[in-house]
Amino acid sequence: MTYAVILAGGVGSRFWPFSRELEPKQFMKIIGEASLLQATIQRLKGVVDPACIYIITNNIYFYEVKAQVAKFGIPDVNIILEPQGKNTAPAVGVCAKLISRIDKDAVLLVLPSDHYIKNISNFKKTVKKAIVCASKDLLVTIGIKPNAASTGYGYIKVDGKKNGYITVEKFLEKPDLNKAKKYFKDKRFFWNSGMFTWKAAVFLEEAKKYLPKLYASLRLINSAEDIPKVWPRIEAVSVDYGIMERSRRIALIPASFYWTDLGSWDALAEIFPKDKKGNISSGDTLDVDSNGVCVFSKGNRLVSTIGVNNMVIADTPDALLVCDRSRTQDVKQLVERLKTLKRKEHQVHLTQARPWGSFTVLQQGIGFKIKLIEIMPGKRLSLQRHRSRAEHWVVVSGMAKITSAGKVSFARSNESVYIPKDRKHRLENPLRIPLKVVEVQTGVYLEEDDIERFEDDFKKECR
Repeated sequence: MTYAVILAGGVGSRFWPFSRELEPKQFMKIIGEASLLQATIQRLKGVVDPACIYIITNNIYFYEVKAQVAKFGIPDVNIILEPQGKNTAPAVGVCAKLISRIDKDAVLLVLPSDHYIKNISNFKKTVKKAIVCASKDLLVTIGIKPNAASTGYGYIKVDGKKNGYITVEKFLEKPDLNKAKKYFKDKRFFWNSGMFTWKAAVFLEEAKKYLPKLYASLRLINSAEDIPKVWPRIEAVSVDYGIMERSRRIALIPASFYWTDLGSWDALAEIFPKDKKGNISSGDTLDVDSNGVCVFSKGNRLVSTIGVNNMVIADTPDALLVCDRSRTQDVKQLVERLKTLKRKEHQVHLTQARPWGSFTVLQQGIGFKIKLIEIMPGKRLSLQRHRSRAEHWVVVSGMAKITSAGKVSFARSNESVYIPKDRKHRLENPLRIPLKVVEVQTGVYLEEDDIERFEDDFKKECR
């Protein structure tokens, strides 16, 4: 039987400021009403049964993934959690081990969760060819014929054809521009899509041969509960470097569909509609005499441009990116600098999703912070207290059930409640409509880590 393994643990730094560490691009709606993760699952209809779709992600994304996949009928037990990102080989290896315990003849279709693909019928045909090829005990990669001399992708050099597939000479790292131009002119080169198919048993055999330390760790994993115990000793390594560059059992199936891994802002230029001057506009924007400008706005303000050329502008309520289109691959470097400076903008938006709903920071200053809290029907926050701040809640809409110092009360629209510091409290939505509350925090320390939890409905929530 065929099982899908969807890799959904990436931090999405190249789409900053739209993507953040806690809200990476696989959960974003780039085009249409489905996120990239949801679109990945939708493409599998008729290829893999929903009960055979596994998603491996970071602990911190569990509730986001759970919410996004709920409508597809994927069981919660199929969401495999990594305590820490260790690249693709450990992620695939864990899934191969767990699935092989259920089905020793399992064939795995490994897919990243953040790609954009058109021509879905051709995608399914290609994948089915790859699955047939994998039955020959081969490690199968889906190759993309380059349409440009890109430095943003790894390459695969092929050396011949056999019955139903192309043989592979070697995998190559992302090249500089001169090498990329040579590869583009040479018909023996494909882009490495990061999409693979193989038998779980064959992958584990190759891991034993080329990554013996990883294989030894995988032998200790017999259930998802074993992952946290084993994970610290596992070294980070990619499937490409650890196995595909070394194995003698590689086959390539060429893709017959449009593909991009959305690895940079400039990649969106290929899929968004343009005006006559090559400009792309998404959001509230206005332009005069610009050429090749891509403006993406999530803010509540107008973004205006005059006479600029070949730029990407990405605007959010708390961060603005202005970048030459030839330098979009360097956004990752900027995010690393944000981390070094310990700035929050690399990690979270002003609006942060939670398993119970979300909150938005409306304003912050010395000694105060104002939030809009939205709680979904029937959900509640943890029973908690704060050592350094007091809170004043004003109900905007809906009805709040409030626990304060062991006593329960209710507040409706335009009513308010005061929670002193050091008091145990809980906010809950008892109705079938969303609850909106404005929270005013006052105190000497107002960060999110000033929370002591006593009861929590969402124990897997690590944010």
